[in-house]
Amino acid sequence: MEKKKVPLEKDVDIEFEYKVYMIYDFLKSNLKFVIAGVVLVALLIGAFFYYKYQQEEILNRSSVMAYNIQKAFSQKKYDEAQKLIEKLKKEYPDSPFVKVALSYELLIKKEKNSISPDDLNELQVRVKSKQLNSGLTEFKGYLYFKNGDYGKTLGVIKPINQEFYNYVSALTLKGFTLKKLGKDDLALEAFKQVQELSKYEYFKLIAKENM
Repeated sequence: MEKKKVPLEKDVDIEFEYKVYMIYDFLKSNLKFVIAGVVLVALLIGAFFYYKYQQEEILNRSSVMAYNIQKAFSQKKYDEAQKLIEKLKKEYPDSPFVKVALSYELLIKKEKNSISPDDLNELQVRVKSKQLNSGLTEFKGYLYFKNGDYGKTLGVIKPINQEFYNYVSALTLKGFTLKKLGKDDLALEAFKQVQELSKYEYFKLIAKENM
């Protein structure tokens, strides 16, 4: 009796089946490389999630330290706050909370009347916002003014233009500095600009009193 041939299913994709067998043969002959690749991918995924976990831990721990710095400062425990600041800078140098710590370090020095213009450099390097940096630049100029270094005051605040939120206050500082240097005409011009540009009566009154 003649053997019946098994009919081919109409929907069978011969090309697809061929590709599957090709892949199977490849995997079979390169099993070691395939396993190594799978392990490598698993290690990379594990390393990625471990890195994320470590970053979260750094943020959590450094945020707690920043809170304790703020707490110590508010209680006027400046030495304790300074120790925490140094610890945060040493243990978590890449944490964004280092900027908070540096800000409190400046406030501590200000409270102790020991702050100098160069003390702002470390914080300015870390602050990426141009607007915030402009405020720090003006404060640096004020410190030079306070120390009687009027030439450096003018040099430092010169880049602060109308693009920045603190232009009027920097212009007021410029007016005071020019007066100290005996350049009354230029000082008068600066205070006139303050009166014209200021939205606040505070600066307008200061300008008026010095014109």
